[in-house]
Amino acid sequence: MKQPNILFILSDDQGAWAMRCAGNQDIQTPNLDRLARQGARFENFFCVSPVCSPARASILTGTIPSVHGVMDWLAGGNVDASLAEIRENPAFQNETTPIQYLHDLTAYTDLLAEAGYTCALSGKWHLGDSLTPQHGFTHWYTIARGGCSYMHPEMVRDGRITIENRYITELIGEDALCNLRELAAQDAPFYLSVHFTAPHDPWDQKEHPQDIWDSYQSCRYESTPEEPIHPWQAAKWLAATGEKRKEKLRGYYT
Repeated sequence: MKQPNILFILSDDQGAWAMRCAGNQDIQTPNLDRLARQGARFENFFCVSPVCSPARASILTGTIPSVHGVMDWLAGGNVDASLAEIRENPAFQNETTPIQYLHDLTAYTDLLAEAGYTCALSGKWHLGDSLTPQHGFTHWYTIARGGCSYMHPEMVRDGRITIENRYITELIGEDALCNLRELAAQDAPFYLSVHFTAPHDPWDQKEHPQDIWDSYQSCRYESTPEEPIHPWQAAKWLAATGEKRKEKLRGYYT
């Protein structure tokens, strides 16, 4: 019996409420709504630490942060700061020698590779050492660091970093389609992870296509009414009211 091929699509920092099929009438998510309509949508499903790196580690290893050890988003350890390509880029000043944060754990992609699957990654990794394919992956197209600019992302292919002047969502989508075509032509079963950066920040207007940004210009944001800022809110830079809050939501929805 032929083993099934697997396509896994992951968004970044997306709340369960940020889909029209979840009742949010402000947002436009026709493709996500179609996937939910044709498949199954879990309404009682939780993440212990719904932050970028810890959540990714939990998905890969099937364990919670107190087990896999990634307690928060990872600020460093993604690339080698001594590389000539990045030494002159101020954005990499806080980088350190690459660290494979999950090196001593088993990921489900390790098991898939052992079972004869070809494993490919198109998109964000953010679990350290972005230059090196890890945990069963042999096809590796990712982001050099954790986050990046949507319009000028630093991408990794074949262990080399290049700064692209294109929208990262399109770059990831195109690489995923290329992988699908190539992998489907092989005899071996395949697993493809497609990890988009959206809707993670940055949410500035300059970081997104103008036509998508404009499509939310008249949105009244009635599904996400403004509430008083909670005094315990940790991320103070997210705290915004009035038009500034709408601008952040517009960037998040875009």
